[in-house]
Amino acid sequence: MRWWIGARRAGITVPLALAVFLLPLLAVQNTEVALPGIVGTPRVALTVFVPVPLVACLMHLLESRVPAPEDSGVRPVARYDALLVTAVAAAALCCALLVAAVSDTQQAAATGRNVLFLAGLLLLGRAVFGPSAVLVPVAWLVLVVGIGFRGNVPRAWTIVPEAARDVPAAIVSLLVFAAGLTVLIFAPRKAS
Repeated sequence: MRWWIGARRAGITVPLALAVFLLPLLAVQNTEVALPGIVGTPRVALTVFVPVPLVACLMHLLESRVPAPEDSGVRPVARYDALLVTAVAAAALCCALLVAAVSDTQQAAATGRNVLFLAGLLLLGRAVFGPSAVLVPVAWLVLVVGIGFRGNVPRAWTIVPEAARDVPAAIVSLLVFAAGLTVLIFAPRKAS
Protein backbone atom coordinates (compact mmCIF):
# COMPACT_ATOMS: atom_id res chain seq x y z
CA MET A 1 0.00 0.00 0.00
CA ARG A 2 2.81 2.40 0.87
CA TRP A 3 4.49 1.79 -2.50
CA TRP A 4 1.18 2.31 -4.28
CA ILE A 5 0.75 5.70 -2.54
CA GLY A 6 4.31 6.60 -3.54
CA ALA A 7 3.74 5.54 -7.15
CA ARG A 8 0.56 7.63 -7.27
CA ARG A 9 2.38 10.56 -5.63
CA ALA A 10 -0.72 10.93 -3.47
CA GLY A 11 1.17 12.47 -0.54
CA ILE A 12 2.04 15.50 -2.65
CA THR A 13 -0.72 15.65 -5.26
CA VAL A 14 -3.78 15.25 -3.02
CA PRO A 15 -3.04 18.20 -0.69
CA LEU A 16 -2.08 20.29 -3.72
CA ALA A 17 -5.29 19.30 -5.54
CA LEU A 18 -7.40 20.21 -2.52
CA ALA A 19 -5.62 23.57 -2.21
CA VAL A 20 -6.18 24.23 -5.92
CA PHE A 21 -9.85 23.46 -5.28
CA LEU A 22 -10.29 25.41 -2.07
CA LEU A 23 -8.53 28.67 -2.96
CA PRO A 24 -10.57 29.45 -6.10
CA LEU A 25 -13.70 28.32 -4.27
CA LEU A 26 -13.05 30.96 -1.63
CA ALA A 27 -12.12 33.57 -4.24
CA VAL A 28 -15.12 33.33 -6.56
CA GLN A 29 -18.02 33.02 -4.14
CA ASN A 30 -21.21 34.72 -5.37
CA THR A 31 -19.52 35.77 -8.62
CA GLU A 32 -21.50 35.33 -11.80
CA VAL A 33 -20.39 36.14 -15.32
CA ALA A 34 -22.27 36.40 -18.59
CA LEU A 35 -20.86 33.79 -20.95
CA PRO A 36 -21.66 33.52 -24.64
CA GLY A 37 -23.82 30.56 -25.48
CA ILE A 38 -25.51 29.24 -28.57
CA VAL A 39 -28.91 29.98 -27.06
CA GLY A 40 -28.28 33.38 -25.46
CA THR A 41 -25.89 34.77 -22.91
CA PRO A 42 -26.54 33.06 -19.58
CA ARG A 43 -25.18 34.32 -16.28
CA VAL A 44 -23.12 31.44 -14.88
CA ALA A 45 -21.64 31.19 -11.40
CA LEU A 46 -17.85 30.91 -11.58
CA THR A 47 -17.95 28.20 -8.93
CA VAL A 48 -19.23 25.86 -11.66
CA PHE A 49 -15.69 25.78 -13.08
CA VAL A 50 -13.82 25.36 -9.76
CA PRO A 51 -13.81 21.50 -9.79
CA VAL A 52 -11.99 21.29 -13.13
CA PRO A 53 -8.41 21.47 -11.73
CA LEU A 54 -9.33 18.96 -9.03
CA VAL A 55 -10.64 16.37 -11.49
CA ALA A 56 -7.58 17.00 -13.68
CA CYS A 57 -5.42 16.18 -10.64
CA LEU A 58 -7.48 13.00 -10.14
CA MET A 59 -6.68 11.97 -13.70
CA HIS A 60 -3.01 12.71 -13.07
CA LEU A 61 -3.10 10.50 -9.97
CA LEU A 62 -4.78 7.65 -11.80
CA GLU A 63 -2.45 7.87 -14.79
CA SER A 64 0.73 7.90 -12.70
CA ARG A 65 0.57 4.15 -12.49
CA VAL A 66 3.44 1.77 -13.02
CA PRO A 67 1.87 -0.63 -15.55
CA ALA A 68 4.08 -3.73 -15.35
CA PRO A 69 3.97 -4.33 -11.59
CA GLU A 70 0.35 -3.24 -11.27
CA ASP A 71 -0.86 -5.49 -14.09
CA SER A 72 1.09 -8.53 -12.91
CA GLY A 73 0.56 -8.07 -9.17
CA VAL A 74 -2.08 -9.60 -6.97
CA ARG A 75 -2.93 -6.44 -5.06
CA PRO A 76 -6.34 -4.88 -5.77
CA VAL A 77 -4.90 -1.71 -7.34
CA ALA A 78 -8.22 -0.73 -8.96
CA ARG A 79 -9.88 -0.80 -5.54
CA TYR A 80 -7.06 1.30 -4.10
CA ASP A 81 -7.60 3.77 -6.94
CA ALA A 82 -11.34 3.86 -6.21
CA LEU A 83 -10.61 4.46 -2.54
CA LEU A 84 -8.24 7.30 -3.44
CA VAL A 85 -10.80 8.94 -5.76
CA THR A 86 -13.51 8.57 -3.11
CA ALA A 87 -11.28 10.06 -0.42
CA VAL A 88 -10.35 13.06 -2.59
CA ALA A 89 -13.97 13.65 -3.63
CA ALA A 90 -15.16 13.33 -0.03
CA ALA A 91 -12.48 15.73 1.18
CA ALA A 92 -13.46 18.24 -1.53
CA LEU A 93 -17.12 17.86 -0.60
CA CYS A 94 -16.29 18.47 3.08
CA CYS A 95 -14.22 21.54 2.16
CA ALA A 96 -17.09 22.87 0.04
CA LEU A 97 -19.64 22.30 2.80
CA LEU A 98 -17.34 23.99 5.31
CA VAL A 99 -16.97 27.01 3.02
CA ALA A 100 -20.75 27.05 2.53
CA ALA A 101 -21.31 27.01 6.28
CA VAL A 102 -18.73 29.70 7.02
CA SER A 103 -19.54 32.05 4.15
CA ASP A 104 -23.30 31.42 4.25
CA THR A 105 -23.52 30.75 0.51
CA GLN A 106 -25.03 27.75 -1.24
CA GLN A 107 -22.78 27.99 -4.32
CA ALA A 108 -19.97 26.31 -2.40
CA ALA A 109 -22.20 23.37 -1.44
CA ALA A 110 -23.25 22.99 -5.08
CA THR A 111 -19.57 22.98 -6.04
CA GLY A 112 -19.00 20.03 -3.72
CA ARG A 113 -21.83 18.15 -5.42
CA ASN A 114 -20.34 19.07 -8.80
CA VAL A 115 -17.03 17.48 -7.82
CA LEU A 116 -18.83 14.16 -7.49
CA PHE A 117 -20.61 14.58 -10.83
CA LEU A 118 -17.56 15.70 -12.80
CA ALA A 119 -15.30 13.07 -11.20
CA GLY A 120 -17.86 10.42 -12.16
CA LEU A 121 -17.89 11.73 -15.74
CA LEU A 122 -14.09 11.63 -15.74
CA LEU A 123 -14.01 8.02 -14.59
CA LEU A 124 -16.66 6.95 -17.11
CA GLY A 125 -14.81 8.74 -19.89
CA ARG A 126 -11.48 7.24 -18.81
CA ALA A 127 -12.77 3.75 -19.56
CA VAL A 128 -13.51 4.82 -23.13
CA PHE A 129 -10.94 7.50 -23.97
CA GLY A 130 -8.06 6.76 -21.59
CA PRO A 131 -6.07 9.79 -20.40
CA SER A 132 -7.85 12.04 -22.91
CA ALA A 133 -10.93 11.75 -20.70
CA VAL A 134 -9.62 14.68 -18.69
CA LEU A 135 -11.46 16.75 -21.30
CA VAL A 136 -14.85 15.08 -20.69
CA PRO A 137 -15.76 17.28 -17.67
CA VAL A 138 -14.59 20.36 -19.58
CA ALA A 139 -16.67 19.33 -22.60
CA TRP A 140 -19.69 18.91 -20.30
CA LEU A 141 -19.23 22.43 -18.94
CA VAL A 142 -18.87 23.85 -22.47
CA LEU A 143 -22.05 22.03 -23.47
CA VAL A 144 -23.88 23.36 -20.42
CA VAL A 145 -22.83 26.94 -21.09
CA GLY A 146 -23.52 26.59 -24.82
CA ILE A 147 -27.01 25.09 -24.79
CA GLY A 148 -27.91 24.35 -21.18
CA PHE A 149 -29.78 27.52 -20.27
CA ARG A 150 -33.18 28.96 -21.07
CA GLY A 151 -32.48 32.61 -20.37
CA ASN A 152 -30.71 32.42 -17.04
CA VAL A 153 -32.52 29.27 -15.91
CA PRO A 154 -30.53 26.02 -16.25
CA ARG A 155 -32.21 23.09 -17.93
CA ALA A 156 -32.78 20.01 -15.77
CA TRP A 157 -30.17 17.84 -17.55
CA THR A 158 -27.30 20.26 -16.90
CA ILE A 159 -26.76 19.25 -13.23
CA VAL A 160 -23.77 21.54 -12.49
CA PRO A 161 -25.50 24.96 -12.44
CA GLU A 162 -28.41 23.68 -10.35
CA ALA A 163 -28.95 25.00 -6.82
CA ALA A 164 -27.30 23.21 -3.92
CA ARG A 165 -30.64 22.03 -2.56
CA ASP A 166 -31.73 20.47 -5.86
CA VAL A 167 -32.42 16.85 -4.91
CA PRO A 168 -32.50 15.38 -8.45
CA ALA A 169 -29.11 16.96 -9.21
CA ALA A 170 -27.68 15.46 -6.02
CA ILE A 171 -29.08 12.02 -6.83
CA VAL A 172 -27.76 12.12 -10.40
CA SER A 173 -24.36 13.28 -9.13
CA LEU A 174 -24.16 10.37 -6.69
CA LEU A 175 -25.28 7.90 -9.36
CA VAL A 176 -22.73 9.16 -11.90
CA PHE A 177 -19.99 9.04 -9.26
CA ALA A 178 -20.97 5.50 -8.24
CA ALA A 179 -21.06 4.41 -11.89
CA GLY A 180 -17.62 5.94 -12.41
CA LEU A 181 -16.21 4.08 -9.41
CA THR A 182 -17.77 0.84 -10.64
CA VAL A 183 -16.20 1.29 -14.06
CA LEU A 184 -12.86 2.18 -12.45
CA ILE A 185 -12.88 -1.06 -10.45
CA PHE A 186 -14.31 -3.52 -12.96
CA ALA A 187 -13.63 -2.21 -16.48
CA PRO A 188 -10.39 -3.08 -18.21
CA ARG A 189 -7.93 -0.22 -18.42
CA LYS A 190 -7.65 1.68 -21.67
CA ALA A 191 -4.01 1.76 -22.77
CA SER A 192 -2.29 5.10 -22.25
